[in-house]
Amino acid sequence: MTQEPKPITPSNRLPLFYAVTALFWFALYVYVPFVAPFGEEMGANLRMLGLIGGAYGFTQMVIRFPLGIISDRLGRRKIFVLLGLLFAAASGFVVFFFPSPNMLLVSRALGGVAASSWVTFIVLNSAYHPPGEATKSVGYLNGANAWGTMSALLLGGIIAHWVGVPYAFLLGGGAGLVALALGFGIREKRTAHTADASSAIHKKTPPPSVKELLGVAKNRFLLFAAMLAVLVQFVRFASTFGFTPLVAHGLGATPLQLGLLGVVAAAPGLVVSPLAGTVLPRVLGVRGTLAGGFVLSGVSVAVIPFTQHLWQLFVVQIVGSVGAIAAFTLLMGLCIRDITPERRATAMGFFQAVYGLGMFLGPFVMGWLGHSISLEAAFVTAGAVGLLGAALVFAQKY
Repeated sequence: MTQEPKPITPSNRLPLFYAVTALFWFALYVYVPFVAPFGEEMGANLRMLGLIGGAYGFTQMVIRFPLGIISDRLGRRKIFVLLGLLFAAASGFVVFFFPSPNMLLVSRALGGVAASSWVTFIVLNSAYHPPGEATKSVGYLNGANAWGTMSALLLGGIIAHWVGVPYAFLLGGGAGLVALALGFGIREKRTAHTADASSAIHKKTPPPSVKELLGVAKNRFLLFAAMLAVLVQFVRFASTFGFTPLVAHGLGATPLQLGLLGVVAAAPGLVVSPLAGTVLPRVLGVRGTLAGGFVLSGVSVAVIPFTQHLWQLFVVQIVGSVGAIAAFTLLMGLCIRDITPERRATAMGFFQAVYGLGMFLGPFVMGWLGHSISLEAAFVTAGAVGLLGAALVFAQKY
């Protein structure tokens, strides 16, 4: 007797969804270690490099919250995921075909537009899992993120070393197109208010009003989590995804070594991301996990400019990444813990728009301080921001 085939549902499309997620971050990060050194080689000064790095966070800061509101109003996630994949492809292609500091700025801005769709990735993912497993589901999703990012940084380093840095951007554009093609196979659970307007379901559960959605931003815990996330992203984008590659370049790092430096920053996410939503809060407590993460990332960044050898920079990068990933993953899950499902895209959009401020200010402040004073002073300042986050963790009940 033959078994009836299982119906196609969103939950049994999870492997495809995680594969698309990995390719999405592959497309966005395959060239990241080379942005600052490549821009410097093309004549950009530290202030311009700060603007280039900050553009990625600036567009997210502007787009993510309204995108979350629109997604919740429509009850749709997949369309925004597909648009994000399209912009991810475009961000790589523009630099390959039109290499210049200005196109690097455009590329990072387009990458920020693409990354803004991450809010809908997270909410779509949460719909595949039982209620009450918000932090666990985010941990799994961030695991796919880490796989995509790590493989991108490794392969990008190899391509840049043997073929040339511009081809890392071409690879990012190609990966974005592959992800877009696969993305059409994603299934989503439609919320009740997306049913036909004449249906009883639609009449019983109309979409939340814009006023109700804006009210989500008043949630005290969401605000606090977002504020802490600003500090995490300030530190990460000032260093790991900003000016640390310049320090490595100054120590004689090859393109392959720059890629490997990115790999060791992403690799802890394969283990830390799932643990941050499950084991670490049980062992260390939420407060202990967050505070420990901030301390590790802050101290590590402060000592970066004083490293004398590449191997020292690699060690510091690993330690700092463990702390930043643990804190950030936990904050992502906590920010929607007390938010109803139909408003989670709005809450996550708000959360991500706010932490986009850190992604913008981190590179911008680093570039300004580095140009005006010194890179050493800039890195020490970024480290102090991490320690400030550790202190603020104790201001909230969990």
